[in-house]
Amino acid sequence: MSIDWDTAEEKAGGNFKNYAADGNYTVKCNDVEIKEVGQNGSVIMKFKFEEGENEQYPSADHWLSFKNDNWRYVHNKRLMMLFGATEEAAKKAVEMAESKSGKENIIKGYEACYKKLLAKKPAVEIEVYTENDYARAEFRDRSVAMPHGDEPQKEDKGDAVNDVIPDAEKVDLTDAELPF
Repeated sequence: MSIDWDTAEEKAGGNFKNYAADGNYTVKCNDVEIKEVGQNGSVIMKFKFEEGENEQYPSADHWLSFKNDNWRYVHNKRLMMLFGATEEAAKKAVEMAESKSGKENIIKGYEACYKKLLAKKPAVEIEVYTENDYARAEFRDRSVAMPHGDEPQKEDKGDAVNDVIPDAEKVDLTDAELPF
C-alpha cells in the first residue's frame, strides 16, 4: 500500500508541538482534569496550560487525597490561592466541595470550583523538568509544589524514641519476655 504522506500529515489533525525545554516558565493555567487512576481509587488532578507559540507544556499533576482529609483541605485551599482566589474565597470553595456526600460528589465539587477559577486563565510560574525520560511540570510556588526526582532527601531524624519523648526510657524486650 502506498500512503500519500502529505495528505496524511494534513488530515491527521492537531498541530503537534514539542514540550518546552527544561526550565522555568510563566504560563496561563486554563483547565483541570480530575479522574480516578489505578485500581486503589487514587484521584489525580491534571492542571493544564495554554500552549506557547512553538511549544506546549506538560500538565502539573496533584493528588486529591482521600487518605488524609486535612491535607486535602489545606492543599486545595493553597492551590486555589495560587490561581488567584483570596484565602477566604478558597476556604469557602473547599468547604462547598467538601459539603457534598460521597467521594464522587466531592470530586465533582472540586472540579466545578477549579473550572470556574481557571476560566480566568491565571498566570502561574511552573518548572518543566525531565524525569525518567518524560517531560513533567510543577508549580514553582513551594506552598503547593509536589516533590520530584531532584528534590533533596529528608535528613535523618535521628533516634525516634528520644525525638518523640525526650528523656524516654529505652525498652529492650528479649525473646523470653514476649508472650508469643
